[in-house]
Amino acid sequence: MTARALVNCVSLMRIPLAVAFVVFFKPAEYLFHLSIAITILAALTDMADGKLARALGVASVTGRQWDSLGDKAFYIAVIVAFLENGMLFSVLAWGLLVREVALYIMRVLYIDNLPEVERIRPYTNWHGYFMYAVIVLGFLEMHARIQGLESGLYVLIQCFALGALAFGLLSIVKYVTLK
Repeated sequence: MTARALVNCVSLMRIPLAVAFVVFFKPAEYLFHLSIAITILAALTDMADGKLARALGVASVTGRQWDSLGDKAFYIAVIVAFLENGMLFSVLAWGLLVREVALYIMRVLYIDNLPEVERIRPYTNWHGYFMYAVIVLGFLEMHARIQGLESGLYVLIQCFALGALAFGLLSIVKYVTLK
């Protein structure tokens, strides 16, 4: 296996991990712990692929797109699993899904602007921070459900998801207007 293929495999590992997350994120103690392990593994692959690509000297635009696909797959899995478990309002989940697909398509269509993407990094970073908060709050909500407790986190999850959507949409607008 070539170094580039290895790095791409690390990025693309998030796709089967995403499927596993959707399957296992359920209100059962052992499945909950498995979902946490899957999420940690996905985060580790996300941290490792770029570092590995740079260390092996195979960093590329194509590799960056594979990394982005892996990220999108896992974000989409979280949105689907949270929607399925009643943790996200359906229209909000739809908006977040459309944002993920739209941004990926735009990166492919506007590949010539990819070097300029760093200019929208603050918006995509804030989208990510809000999504991380949604994920953490979702795990806390699921834990409360498993314990038979009422957490009251639903509204907070929606607020952070709305923040993620707002910065996500702003990142798309800024991306389209890059000159």
